[in-house]
Amino acid sequence: MKEEQILLPVLTRFTEITGIEARILRISEGKKASFDAVLEISRGQQNYILEVDVKSEIRTAALSSILSKQRSTDGKLLMVSRYIPAPMKDELKSHGISYIEGSGNCYIETRGIYVYVNDQKTAPLKMAEETKLWAPSGMKFIFAVLMDKELLNSSYRNIAYTAGVALGNIGSFINELKREGYVILGTRQKQEVLLLENRMMLIEKWADMYRAILRPKQLVGKFRFNNKEDRTNWHRQVAADMGIYWGAETAGAILTKYLSPQIYTIYSDGDRFELMKKLKIVPDQNGEVELLRPFWNEEVFSTDGDTVPPLLAYAELISSFDSRNRETAMRIKEKYVK
Repeated sequence: MKEEQILLPVLTRFTEITGIEARILRISEGKKASFDAVLEISRGQQNYILEVDVKSEIRTAALSSILSKQRSTDGKLLMVSRYIPAPMKDELKSHGISYIEGSGNCYIETRGIYVYVNDQKTAPLKMAEETKLWAPSGMKFIFAVLMDKELLNSSYRNIAYTAGVALGNIGSFINELKREGYVILGTRQKQEVLLLENRMMLIEKWADMYRAILRPKQLVGKFRFNNKEDRTNWHRQVAADMGIYWGAETAGAILTKYLSPQIYTIYSDGDRFELMKKLKIVPDQNGEVELLRPFWNEEVFSTDGDTVPPLLAYAELISSFDSRNRETAMRIKEKYVK
């Protein structure tokens, strides 16, 4: 069982580091179980029962469901993972959610037991050396496939054009999606076809990986508005022919009318100095305006308005730690991400 393969070595390392005994009382069977295991931790005369959720890695997009589980377990949830990014560990701790990762770093706070270890070296889970799927070009390919469900069954040349990646990579990208369980072989009108499987899981993984891998490469710089009035009128002062797309919080504000942005995200291939002049912004590494270059095929994936594709807006917001951003992401998902 995959969960046991993660859980057992993590608990062994936890005991080595802390001296606290951790005993598995029960392993859940079947995907419908609300938890993966029940664990008893003991220190002296103190015993405490925790319900365990085991993950290979914990992504930002999963935070909402983790918070929901925390409430349903009356605060007795324990997240166990091979690797947890440092910002995610801080976020879990701020919500009082216990966790243990493979290195031995952990946070557990219960009645009578408090453990916090944060000095063990960690390393992100490494992809196989030959994988290109989660490199920038692979992420462009995945985005195109998520945008167009029929794209997998077109010619490799059309896939390469649509995604904006090299033709020679398409075959390996598709094979890697198969290995990870996101593409399966099916039939349609007695013809074999490729079908996208576990689409929302793929979207959530892509969202986290986009923020960490592809998005930084698209960033041109940060800026600030010249004055408060320009910031207040951020949307009204942009002409339709400026060739910009609003992303992240600004896209959320436009698409849902729910969010008041704190960060103003612009995607554009336009000349930076022309954009600065028209948008009335000036360079500032701590500014509230961020400018990025689009990575998607704008001719194929055009939008009705002046925002990035809603799928990208959802990904940027759901991978945020801000609860209002995540709530806005869910509104975008319900209306636009099918």
